[in-house]
Amino acid sequence: MRLNSRRSATKRATADISAQAQYSIQKHKARKLGLTVPDAFVRGIRHLGYRSNVEAIAELVDNAIQAYAEHVDIVFGYDGTDSQKKPTQIAVLDDGHGMTPDMIQLAMMWGGTHRENDRSGLGRYGYGLPCSTMSIGKRFTVISKVAGRSAKQVTLDLDDLNNGKYTDNEGDTVIPLPCDAEIPQFLSNYINLLYLDGWESGTIILIEKLDRLDWTTTLGFAKHLDQCFGVTYHKLLISTLIFINGNPVSPTDPLFLDPSHTLCRIDNDRAIALEPVSLIVNMPTGPARILLRYSYLPPSFASIDKSRDAVGLNANERFPILKDYHGIIFSRNGRLIDCKTKTPWTTFINNDRYIRIEVEFPASLDELFGVTTAKQQISVSPEMWDRLQEAGLVKAIEQLRGRVRSLKTARTLKNTVCAFPKAVARDKQESIARSKTTSSAREKGHRPLLLFRASNGSLSLNTDHPVFAHGGRPNPITLQTALEALLSAITNGRRDDTDIRRRIVVEILTDWGRSLDPGLSSITDILASETY
Repeated sequence: MRLNSRRSATKRATADISAQAQYSIQKHKARKLGLTVPDAFVRGIRHLGYRSNVEAIAELVDNAIQAYAEHVDIVFGYDGTDSQKKPTQIAVLDDGHGMTPDMIQLAMMWGGTHRENDRSGLGRYGYGLPCSTMSIGKRFTVISKVAGRSAKQVTLDLDDLNNGKYTDNEGDTVIPLPCDAEIPQFLSNYINLLYLDGWESGTIILIEKLDRLDWTTTLGFAKHLDQCFGVTYHKLLISTLIFINGNPVSPTDPLFLDPSHTLCRIDNDRAIALEPVSLIVNMPTGPARILLRYSYLPPSFASIDKSRDAVGLNANERFPILKDYHGIIFSRNGRLIDCKTKTPWTTFINNDRYIRIEVEFPASLDELFGVTTAKQQISVSPEMWDRLQEAGLVKAIEQLRGRVRSLKTARTLKNTVCAFPKAVARDKQESIARSKTTSSAREKGHRPLLLFRASNGSLSLNTDHPVFAHGGRPNPITLQTALEALLSAITNGRRDDTDIRRRIVVEILTDWGRSLDPGLSSITDILASETY
């Protein structure tokens, strides 16, 4: 009975679904069966979204730059509220060439653009404006003005779309006709204050009904916009200035090689550049040039106190850039797109933050670099990875790692030398306390260890060990013999050690040798200062 009942229920459900499908088809046939259902499409595409509101606003900045704007302003409005803690409106204002009324309607369509497949600028697909705005709020207005003409506007509201406001007599969803622009008061005040010659041409994208803000305060949102845009557009800020609520965005080269950028000169630490490498890729449209830039940073680069690592409160203003842009940075037409921590050959870890690599490519290579529609990510093809390897990328990564290791070793030795006088006094006190323990150990027949852990966590020599029984300091020949004996003891280890363990120990010692080599000059200075 249960089985038959279940089969009957399944048949009824199938019949209901079939009836609903038939009704839906008939309904849309009356409207013309299109590729998408407009209101459902718009609701659904909001969920495809961007990594954050910052990337969404960047789409609108891209459009302004491609419209030859010299100034782009992100302005927050607070209409209907008494507090300026959280915005109710976001506007992106530019002074580019502007759009005619029919171009405004085209720009508001998904896939509507006069730059279809354009490879000369930042845009290409025509999805940026509607996708980015709807990912933040449910209502957006495009106000645009061509020089010598009056400003026009078109508004699209998701609630009105759902209620059928944009459906014509034939059942089609259409973009409203442009009408005379009504610029909000907060934007009029802003224009009057900062555009001394008036707003002669350009475009305003006004986003309202902000139901998807990632930041709860204007301050937090503005801070992230400033940091992200400073890096993303650091090469383009020369020709197009970006302002956030009237404050200019400062360029920040993530490789820290441009001395004119603020973060490159907040202290005496400087990035060290490797020779850039050019790679030419022949395409059907002509040769395309890829530029590989490299730099490495001293281990104190992100620290306030240069003797310690950049941890917690000791991290300076550079640290967020090192943290957020960690790996291989990819830029397209001068605009940063993505940062990859994994490659076919290696994965970047925290210690690699002081390695800086950028691959810049033109839009003609979009397919080989797998640029996404929203220009937020890339997916490098195996062919392109091979070309980058042939251009020396893998070798450069290892070279950069080696140089950073050398700098870290030199810093450690320098800090050790500087701390030596204090360590002597501290260790002398510890030696008194330790001698009691050592004497007790000897009485019990235990042999003391050569190394012990001091109060600061570092390993120190136990001067009560029998190896120091004769007192004084060894001469260089004796020191050499003692070090060779120490290496032999470490290498040979216990009698029951396996060949595998011995081989691992030898490899570790060899790696230590490479790491210590840059700092041997400091050891030589210490020995030269002693009188035997």
